Amino acid sequence: MKLKKESPDEIVSILGEGVELVGDISFTRGLRIDGAVKGKLHSEAILQIGPQGRVEGEAIIRKVSVSGELRGVVYASDRVEIRKEGKVYGDVFTPCLIIEAGAVFEGKCNMSDRKAEKSEEIQS
Repeated sequence: MKLKKESPDEIVSILGEGVELVGDISFTRGLRIDGAVKGKLHSEAILQIGPQGRVEGEAIIRKVSVSGELRGVVYASDRVEIRKEGKVYGDVFTPCLIIEAGAVFEGKCNMSDRKAEKSEEIQS
């Protein structure tokens, strides 16, 4: 029997529609948010914010894909993707920013190496 290798980009947890969470979340494998989160998110995996998802706070993450709404500061070590229906209000620190036509981004983007220093500083 061959075991499937787990990927940090595989979504294994879902915070469903109608769920509201206030507090910090730390996760090791992919998380999809279709509900509402207010707090700090920390992970070396992927975060997907679904079309109904709402996140308010700071995200220190490897990769984030936004189809819903994110308000706050994002430190992404890999990339930030704002899908056509996505909305991001806040500053983004990442080496790669992808914004699809129709998406909303109100904030500043910093693509220098200083974001990596901030991310490492916060993790310590």
